Amino acid sequence: MPRLLRCLPLAALLAMGCDRKPEDPVFVYGFLQHLDGSPRPDVTVTLERTRQPSYEHPENEGFKPYTEARSEGGGQVTLEVLHGDALEEGEYERTQYRFRLAAPLEEGHGVYTSFVFEDDVEIPPLRPWAPHLTVGRDAEGLALSFDAAPPVPPLPPSGRLLQWETGDSPDLVALEPWTPYPVVQLHGPGGRLWEVHDAAAPWRPNPYQLEDFAGVEAQVRAASLGTWIFRPLASNDSTVSFRVEWRGPRVPVPVGALHPVSRGAACTPAPVGELCPYTDGSLRKVRTTQGAVDSGVNEVVLQWEAPIRPRHAVIREVELPSSATPQLLFQVEGSLDGGSWATLGSAPYENYDDVEIRDPSFSTALDHTAEDSPYGDGPLDLKRPARFVEVALTGEVPVRFVRLRVFAGGGSWTIPISALSELSVFE
Repeated sequence: MPRLLRCLPLAALLAMGCDRKPEDPVFVYGFLQHLDGSPRPDVTVTLERTRQPSYEHPENEGFKPYTEARSEGGGQVTLEVLHGDALEEGEYERTQYRFRLAAPLEEGHGVYTSFVFEDDVEIPPLRPWAPHLTVGRDAEGLALSFDAAPPVPPLPPSGRLLQWETGDSPDLVALEPWTPYPVVQLHGPGGRLWEVHDAAAPWRPNPYQLEDFAGVEAQVRAASLGTWIFRPLASNDSTVSFRVEWRGPRVPVPVGALHPVSRGAACTPAPVGELCPYTDGSLRKVRTTQGAVDSGVNEVVLQWEAPIRPRHAVIREVELPSSATPQLLFQVEGSLDGGSWATLGSAPYENYDDVEIRDPSFSTALDHTAEDSPYGDGPLDLKRPARFVEVALTGEVPVRFVRLRVFAGGGSWTIPISALSELSVFE
């Protein structure tokens, strides 16, 4: 990896460092590698830029090309950015920009990094990872096999880790980047069927998860989030907070055979004059209410004309307002008349919306990076993983209404449901 550039003229700045102006260049150093780890020379890459969402500007504008560079014979890449294009110091607001650099796909394998920085930095090397995903059957049924996740991005010789005071001891703790783990995703028409974090191979999707969706594809991905600090000679300290994400190619999955009784059932809430978006099989995540991000409804209710005996429920990609409550309870209830309700089944869920519960090393600069993939793979959120939940139901009493509610605090109070992809019920 190349060493960080230093401010010039060096002799005049040894004592005072650099006072960057918006028009001053700063440099980003990268390294392209092949799947086997060998250098990847003579490859043109595009550095892209977007404004980092903030309280004043929460919308995500999307990445746009900023500059291009070509990797050298050893795979090194040097990218020049104007200091004012990385960080704008306004009179009342400080605007940070996020950048993205992606390696071209190699046999369907991809790797990219998105990052924020202020001065000369080195970014993690872009080496693809081959998960060697296979989809087959054995004596126990459908099985997905794949390799272990890639290692943590190596700290450059010129970098150092952030130090964190835990409060448990006077010693500071070095904050390593997030250790990558395999994330298995099942992609269907219009969205995700299922997602499993830190999955162990072989992973076996069950028939309820597969439902009867056609054209399903499996994929294994991994990501790491971290922050490095650089202190170049006679220059300003510089920090880079990065996301590195690896993706493997998608592999077809056999069509499932279970048709839910909920397909096409009416629901509340639902858009006026439209079919229920949670039972139509489209797998699109739909907001339950219009307006603020944290708004929602306390329950989603499905309704049938004739009674059914539900035995299993699958809740796909449900979104809740942020909550520091580590324990959630997904509860499914049934009613024959829509007035008197009985619990049909429930499933606990470990909630990590408060990221400090998991790991303090996440920087706020890494918020909003779940959808940064340049390969069209959809979101992969490490800080707030997508919720896919199954609930076994009693199925003994006929009902015409099925209700989903989510409880926090061991069932003490309900949490609003902000969005939902599918609520499938099977007899």
